[in-house]
Amino acid sequence: MSNFYEDWFALEGKAIEEKRRAKKAIYPNELQWIRTRQDFKAALLVAPETGFRTLGGLTMLSEIPEGWKTGKHSHGEEAMYILKGKGFSIIDEQRFDWEDGACLRIPFGAIHQHFNQGDTPVHYFSALAPHLEFSCLVAKFQQFEDCGEIDSTTNQPARINDYDKQGRRLVLNRKDATIVQRGEVDERVQDAFWESHPSEMHKGNHGKMIKMMGSYDDFVAEEVEITDVFVDGPKVAGQKHAHMEAMLYIIDGEGYTIIDEEKFPWSPGTALHIQGPQTVHQHFATGEVPSQMLRTHFGIRKYIQPIAQKTFPYLYLGEARPL
Repeated sequence: MSNFYEDWFALEGKAIEEKRRAKKAIYPNELQWIRTRQDFKAALLVAPETGFRTLGGLTMLSEIPEGWKTGKHSHGEEAMYILKGKGFSIIDEQRFDWEDGACLRIPFGAIHQHFNQGDTPVHYFSALAPHLEFSCLVAKFQQFEDCGEIDSTTNQPARINDYDKQGRRLVLNRKDATIVQRGEVDERVQDAFWESHPSEMHKGNHGKMIKMMGSYDDFVAEEVEITDVFVDGPKVAGQKHAHMEAMLYIIDGEGYTIIDEEKFPWSPGTALHIQGPQTVHQHFATGEVPSQMLRTHFGIRKYIQPIAQKTFPYLYLGEARPL
């Protein structure tokens, strides 16, 4: 039997080597689109299955054709962002309407289904954590109906508002989101999260943030959150810094990101993985139009970040500046 205590000393080096070998970016031409019982068309972005070393979470894209609905199922908590299209979701028998730029929260175990109500395909980004749930013995997927065309027998309850029966906001449409300048802190943002950031992280930024989940007392998730849309540029270099894990998706704009001294170009549809902790990175928006970068993080980060900050502090290494 090996000496388990001596083995523990090797864990840091093992993790660093796994991080080094793992993917940091994935591009639209690399995506493997498949048909599932839930989705007409779906592809994994940042995920263990696509070569990334995550903390148990993943991101993906899905499409709902005109006149279609997804399957009806339940699983762990999920966050969604509508990239394009108009429709509604039925979550635990309650209807929630959404459009381009909306952010949705699917509570843990909620039975849900999404419907395309427009005249173009719906494209959406989602984040969930089946691998984290598996490690905690709470992974449970249940399928109640397969995806298909909407028919006259589909139950479509009337929309009431954006809150469920427990008073939780489950949809935030873009028109209702708060926009703050980078460098400002919305007073509604959770104090515990911002306390683990150095004060310099709020200074010297260019552009703005469209605040999503985690920014409102009634729109806070536990397992996964789509937190912001970062809007920068054009022709802006962000600050060089390092922090815990985050997953990014490029909605618009062109540029590149330096992650641990390696350059990754990006354009719409690119997904990036900032592995953490203390993964040094910097974003450069080089295009002629402002960039829009969607950020996701998982509840494991909110748990570990405050208790590990002394050993793994945020690193602030330089201010944002024009290119």
